[in-house]
Amino acid sequence: MTHHATKRLTILAALTAISFALTIFPKIAILPAASFLKIDFSIVPVFLALSWYGLSSAVLVLVVRTILKIVIFNEGVNTYIGMPVNLAVAIAFVLAIALIWKVQVLSKYPFLKQVLALIAAMALMTLVAIMMNIIWAIPLYSSMAHFDIAKFIGIKVYLWGMVLPFNLIEGIVWYVASYATLSVLAPFKKVFQP
Repeated sequence: MTHHATKRLTILAALTAISFALTIFPKIAILPAASFLKIDFSIVPVFLALSWYGLSSAVLVLVVRTILKIVIFNEGVNTYIGMPVNLAVAIAFVLAIALIWKVQVLSKYPFLKQVLALIAAMALMTLVAIMMNIIWAIPLYSSMAHFDIAKFIGIKVYLWGMVLPFNLIEGIVWYVASYATLSVLAPFKKVFQP
């Protein structure tokens, strides 16, 4: 294994460990009516992996930190149901950003590029969150946790009044926190990249 490959693996392992640790720290509830929907900042190391090494590295960090969370720090039904949703939403977030970043014509307009990346990330992650809730979370919470969202909250209220605004806000928070961290680490870029 070359020096560059070893360095890359070491940094990705460190980013994975940090991302995993951030899934354990207290999360922030931003909607009073949906205090169970909470933002964590485990996406920040994933964003760094995306910026420094590309989409495949970012997805690798996401998948490994999700497995670590499920295996090492499992909180029961909420982890089994919530982490796959979190994984799908986070992959949508980094995928949208990666696709916008690859549009060459936008390289001449860096601010526009970042704004479009944010909008695309928010839109795709929100769509994925809604779909994952319909297909995965709502049925499983009803069968495994005996919490019938349709009965207690209402599907439309839950999806459009909670999941939709939460993910739009989460997308902004994720992007701003991640980009700010990337900007702070910019002077050390040569240290992290091969």
